[in-house]
Amino acid sequence: MQFHHFVLMFCQYGLFVACSFADLHFPREEVLTPELMPLQGITSPLRVEVKHPFLILQNMKQTDSLFHIYNLANYELKNTFGIKGEGPDEFVLPWLLQTQLSTVFIEDRHSLHQFDIDEEGLPVFKGIKQPNHINEIYEAAFINDSLYVVDAMYTAPCLYLLTLQDELPKKSWQYRNPGFIDYYADPAMGRVYANESRIIFCYGYKKQIDFMDIEFNLIKSVKFKYTPSININSENQGDVKMSYVHSYLGKRYLYSLFLGISWNEHRAQSTHGTILEVYDLSGNPVARYQLAGRRPVYFAVDEETFMLYGAGDDGDPENYLLVYKLKGLS
Repeated sequence: MQFHHFVLMFCQYGLFVACSFADLHFPREEVLTPELMPLQGITSPLRVEVKHPFLILQNMKQTDSLFHIYNLANYELKNTFGIKGEGPDEFVLPWLLQTQLSTVFIEDRHSLHQFDIDEEGLPVFKGIKQPNHINEIYEAAFINDSLYVVDAMYTAPCLYLLTLQDELPKKSWQYRNPGFIDYYADPAMGRVYANESRIIFCYGYKKQIDFMDIEFNLIKSVKFKYTPSININSENQGDVKMSYVHSYLGKRYLYSLFLGISWNEHRAQSTHGTILEVYDLSGNPVARYQLAGRRPVYFAVDEETFMLYGAGDDGDPENYLLVYKLKGLS
């Protein structure tokens, strides 16, 4: 009975978004139901990162054991680390960054704490780097261990290309209207992702993704027939129709979660029914998946197995991560 419910929901959703997808063909379409990865100890998971064969999970409510390291082969908890505090080896407001580097980056107080994970799953502290640019880097997209892209957000309507040593940007790309002071009210608002060969910008209200090289030269702009929200302001955010809400850029593919409804409507559906779109690095559509289970808030993809891992909204399901097998990818 539950299966038929999901199929019906998928068909209804397909009718709703048919106009949006009429101009691009996805070679593969699937409905995915989640598996669950059991967590050990006391957890409040939010951020995840994959460094195959390990998964690093960030807990948000603990004062110790902030980060858990799991072996993805058997879901065994290998180690925990990280304590909240004001000491030199402690974290105040840590944020686990997602990169395609072998090193784990944790941002805290405008500094980057670097760790390697050894073959036994032990964190090995590599040092702290301090960026010289004033913009916050908690959502920085790293190209290599020094070069990164950051959204200036409230200080400029641009993306900046920087190294950790730079005080001024090497390059910038203006994507927003400078007349919009409120970043979240700008119809062009979005989020940036990067790896060693690409900078990719996914729009938050428009159904559009821009694929660029690491010099901001446009490779392809993927645009859909889609009516975005207008008259966006700080008081109606919950009722505004959202487009791409989170993405993960691997070495092979971009994985983007598309909402197509407002946050309030999404929560009324218990965060079920989102769409995961997959593109190659040239912007060609590869697969589109209907996530029949809950939406992962943040997620990472293990491109060795094409398993997607992420925490559910509000800690639900409790003591588990959501796991989606992305069928047909290679």
